[in-house]
Amino acid sequence: ASATFSLRDWTITARGNHVMTRVSGPKHRIDVTFTASGEAVARDQPHGVIGQSFRSATPRNGKVDLYPVAGSFTTSAMAEGAIEGTAAMYEVMSPFTTSFAFSRFAAESREVPA
Repeated sequence: ASATFSLRDWTITARGNHVMTRVSGPKHRIDVTFTASGEAVARDQPHGVIGQSFRSATPRNGKVDLYPVAGSFTTSAMAEGAIEGTAAMYEVMSPFTTSFAFSRFAAESREVPA
C-alpha cells in the first residue's frame, strides 16, 4: 500500500514494504520518496538532510557504507560529501525546534538562476 501527498511543487510518497532477508527486528519498513517539480522553488533555500539533495539539479553522492555478507554492522556513512558539514550538525534539541547549524527557516527568499 502507498499514500501520495502533493503540495505546490512537492510530491511525497510513502510506501510500506517488507524487510527482506530479515533476521530480527521489525518486519516492515516505510520507504519515503520526495519529488520536486515546477520552477526552481524546491531549490530556494534548501536545508536539512533531505533538502540538501534538492540543492542542485545534478546528483549529490556522498560516502557509502560497504555492507558485509554476514555478521554485525554499524553504519559510518552519514551523507558525508552529499551534505554540508556532518550529520551531527543537523540534530535539533526537540521535535519542534527549527534551529540547527544549516537551518534556513528564517532566511529570505532568493532568486534562483534558470
